[in-house]
Amino acid sequence: MNKRERVRIGVMGPSWWVNYWHLVALKTHPHVDFVAVSSPELAPDFEVEAREKYGPEVRVYFDNAEMIRKESLDGAIVCTPNDVHHPATMLALNSGLHVVCEKPVAMNATLAREMADTAKAKGLLGLCNFVYRGNPCVQQFRKMVADGWLGKPLTISGSYHGGYAIGGGPGWRRLRSRSGSGILGDLGSHLIDLARYISGDEFGSVCAHSLTALWNEGTPPDIMRTEDPRAGDRNDDSTAFLAEFKGGAQGIFHTSWVAYQGALCQHQEVEIYGTEGRLHFLATHAGTFLRGLKCGSSHWEQFHVPGTTHPAVGMEGSEDFFRPGRFTPSHTTYRWIEAIHAGENEISPNLEDGWKAQCVIDAVIRASAERRWIEV
Repeated sequence: MNKRERVRIGVMGPSWWVNYWHLVALKTHPHVDFVAVSSPELAPDFEVEAREKYGPEVRVYFDNAEMIRKESLDGAIVCTPNDVHHPATMLALNSGLHVVCEKPVAMNATLAREMADTAKAKGLLGLCNFVYRGNPCVQQFRKMVADGWLGKPLTISGSYHGGYAIGGGPGWRRLRSRSGSGILGDLGSHLIDLARYISGDEFGSVCAHSLTALWNEGTPPDIMRTEDPRAGDRNDDSTAFLAEFKGGAQGIFHTSWVAYQGALCQHQEVEIYGTEGRLHFLATHAGTFLRGLKCGSSHWEQFHVPGTTHPAVGMEGSEDFFRPGRFTPSHTTYRWIEAIHAGENEISPNLEDGWKAQCVIDAVIRASAERRWIEV
């Protein structure tokens, strides 16, 4: 891939997440030009808001294709609702643009596979924005597993919880027609990716139960299974699933919008038990840590991991404690921009990682609906 002196980027679907995450890279990378934003769902007066947030040089479009046609872009950031991920990403890839796509990358694994295959065939960098891989504790956890610190993994457990749906619902994510899956795609996709990434193993089969605990207006309040036809377009709010990994380990996972966390805001946890010990990772808005317990030992060993903030009692929560590295070159979007600038041919996590996570999501949805084990 050829190097580029300046990398011209457009954003499809400006949102709070663009402002919090992607904008940092767009403002700090020395070789990037943030050119334009687009979405057919933008309010007519968004141009005023865009000038305040992004600067007067960033142009606003109400059509994604028009932005790509007029702006001579090198790459596009897709930060739309899930049902737009596939068409927006395919539009960008087929226009010769590198892409960052938010997770889950598509409404199903078939569409996700097409996205990954297209990026590969065209020699384009397609990044799936699994931001938590960059947590230094996650990086060390992965290395320790690969180095054999805990021996052969026997059990992989994980949870990713938030309670923010209790106070008013998760917006468009509550609708199956817009998101494909609710909490399972939103937070669960991260949990699936973390389990794959840290363990170095792949999901083999799953069984599951999805819960619809919050309802649309007029929906009978006795609906608890997401597959109940009375739920209509309403999505899952809580999903629990078991897994068998291809390497033989068993998996136990839970993700929920309706697990209130108080000041911690969100709670992300992965633990692996092996033949020689166990490793435990925890991240909340109060901080993150990694600790281990060797077989034969009675006490945890706490690992000092540079670049993270250890949780402390009474500490005021911060998004950046939960997602360390936002202002460093380890930032996913920053790395993607740098890869385009440097003419690199690979990026991680890529759209194939997004497809693999989507395969698990699809299997979990089917397992819950059919109430049986499903091969991934």
